[in-house]
Amino acid sequence: MSSREPTYRTLRLLCANAVGMAGFLLALALSREFAVALVAAVVLAGIGYTASNAVVAYASA
Repeated sequence: MSSREPTYRTLRLLCANAVGMAGFLLALALSREFAVALVAAVVLAGIGYTASNAVVAYASA
């Protein structure tokens, strides 16, 4: 039986999704432009995915 270390991919995606949705709503409220809000959501989701390393480190400890 091989022992694999978990990757926490689902946790990373949930963090990215939460940050992306919050960014989308905030950008939509501020700019009233769908395209601007969509770009902001994608950028912030990428940042949220990268920043989720701290959450994963906490979860794996």
